[in-house]
Amino acid sequence: MGLIALFDLSGLDGHTDPEQATIHLADGAEFSELHNHRLREDGGRLVEIGVDEVFFALLRLMAQRRLVLSDARIGREIQARLRLAPSAARETESHGLAVDSCQMAATGQGAVIGWFMPAQASAEPLCALAVADESIVPVEMLADSMARADLSGYAPRYRFTGHDGYCGGWRFSDPPKGAARLLLMIPGDDFRPGVWVPVETVPAADLARQVTRATLGIEDVADRSRLRRAMLPPILPVPRLAAPGETAHQRGDTLLILDHDLADSDLRDVLRHVEPHLPGRLSLQLLRARLSPVLQSAVDGAAREATVGLHLHGVSLSMTQPEVMPDRVIFARSSTLFQFDPGPIFAPRSARPRVTLLDPIGTVLATPDAQAERFVRDLLPFVLSMPAAPFFALLDQVPDCFLTEEARLRLLAEALILQGAAELDRADIHCFFEGRTGPHCESFPDGRDWHAFDAQSRQLIEEASA
Repeated sequence: MGLIALFDLSGLDGHTDPEQATIHLADGAEFSELHNHRLREDGGRLVEIGVDEVFFALLRLMAQRRLVLSDARIGREIQARLRLAPSAARETESHGLAVDSCQMAATGQGAVIGWFMPAQASAEPLCALAVADESIVPVEMLADSMARADLSGYAPRYRFTGHDGYCGGWRFSDPPKGAARLLLMIPGDDFRPGVWVPVETVPAADLARQVTRATLGIEDVADRSRLRRAMLPPILPVPRLAAPGETAHQRGDTLLILDHDLADSDLRDVLRHVEPHLPGRLSLQLLRARLSPVLQSAVDGAAREATVGLHLHGVSLSMTQPEVMPDRVIFARSSTLFQFDPGPIFAPRSARPRVTLLDPIGTVLATPDAQAERFVRDLLPFVLSMPAAPFFALLDQVPDCFLTEEARLRLLAEALILQGAAELDRADIHCFFEGRTGPHCESFPDGRDWHAFDAQSRQLIEEASA
């Protein structure tokens, strides 16, 4: 008779390294030592030679987070075996399952929403795995979490509770290169892998809108946080500024990454406002999904008037690194840039990063911790200016898990403030107005805009990692 033993080493003393531990299997009075390489290799052997029932049970343990097999080779073997596995039926005598939406953003964050009704109650939960490339990740499933009174017509064929809706979230550690699929595993069906569901890739904002709508239907507030948290990284790394290298000849070229939160026609005035203070050519990257005719006309008009040269680098909601590196990068919202004094912002001063904050009454306190805390807590309007090479090097250290690039740059600016690596300037504007135009100001079903959505995402990550 074959034996499969699953080891849970999470209960070991915190100072114990499982890689260095000696593990013995007791059989009566006899002990057999299990070498570390067996613990690493036998998971792959089980995937390779285990019968279907054992293999599918292994997948369920992974989906329920009771077993972690993170080796890339094992992922490839699981993928190869699943490629030939047929999909179970969505509706049988024993169950009915539907998927209302199954979507994923290009960053690897995804969510599934639907309903499930078994014919008989089961202690085993509905669980799922997300599969893409050579990655397999468990889905945080919230079964029976959403009210679905509209399913009463399926009773008495299936067990109707009125809360038969489910939702789930996941995140791949690296953005998938190919198509993704979801494997929904039916409780009690031990001889088939489950129901295969194709995952639709959608813009991140569309996914956020769908998730927001779903969370409003979840009655348990704690479960709402679980869904959002499942789509986020477990921790936010702290960007570290490397030691400055040798400074090349400065041409004065600037890349302006602009979140234009004013009317399209106001873009020309914003560019006119900063043009006299430019030390060299200006490349403009607009954080917009598309270039409207009015925006195009505004850029063309400003380019004709510019004395040092101005051209449009790109239009996208994501920042892109130019092929030819400029001397420095400046990020701002249009409303902020139009009201702050552009002279100090664009002046060729020291090579240190510089953060300019709105602080009309001087309440940004003296210590770096207090400065950073209020900067993040109150979402203070800011402008970030720093040399281009370290800017993009730091940006690579910040995970792409937010809707807006401003959320990533706020994390970057906070790290610079805490490390004392940035010059901090105050802008004392008493009648500051915030721009309310552009995609980042659009509201989701719960009333939050993109910036508030990102602020909540960051709060959930920090609460989970505290």
